[in-house]
Amino acid sequence: MHQPNYQALVKKLVSPDVADQMAAKMILIALDEDAINPLVDEYYAGITDAEGIAILGVLADIGGYEALAVLRNVFDFEEVRPALRYAAAQGLLRNSDKLTLEENQEITLYLAEQG
Repeated sequence: MHQPNYQALVKKLVSPDVADQMAAKMILIALDEDAINPLVDEYYAGITDAEGIAILGVLADIGGYEALAVLRNVFDFEEVRPALRYAAAQGLLRNSDKLTLEENQEITLYLAEQG
């Protein structure tokens, strides 16, 4: 199987064409955990807020230990781009069954404070 072009898929995630968005998301989710490291590479290579939010959303959809570790890292340490921290918090909350009670409370409080 050939390697997907992750940069192109990330661009399609934020395309004005909803069909492109859905197709890219479906491909990435189908790749499951194989998509995590390449998506993280794209995230840290430099992306727009919209692309970052989309990547974090796909990571939340994939779930699993590695994806949640990335979401936790962004939530815990992102200080410059609040939209990305907010998206990470939302992604973590979508996986609340895999979080500790303390994490759930911290994230719920953060989201409530952000409005």
